[in-house]
Amino acid sequence: MQFAGQERRRSARTVANVPGTATFTNGRQVACTVVDQSETGAKLAFASIGLLPERFELAFGLRKARSVSVVWRRGSEVGVAFV
Repeated sequence: MQFAGQERRRSARTVANVPGTATFTNGRQVACTVVDQSETGAKLAFASIGLLPERFELAFGLRKARSVSVVWRRGSEVGVAFV
């Protein structure tokens, strides 16, 4: 049984707080902040999300863009899994 506040992630997250760019299949780009990250995903914060697709490319830091899939949404924050 899982209790509120108990860690359920497969890998530990580390604080990032770095700027990122979400690029959609239509070429549209939206700035975001990568709040934290792990080997399997990240938490992103957007100033304005609008319509966010279920999959997009995410670039941040010195990493090349990676495909991500939305796992959860909460207000202006989104959890994504690297695919």
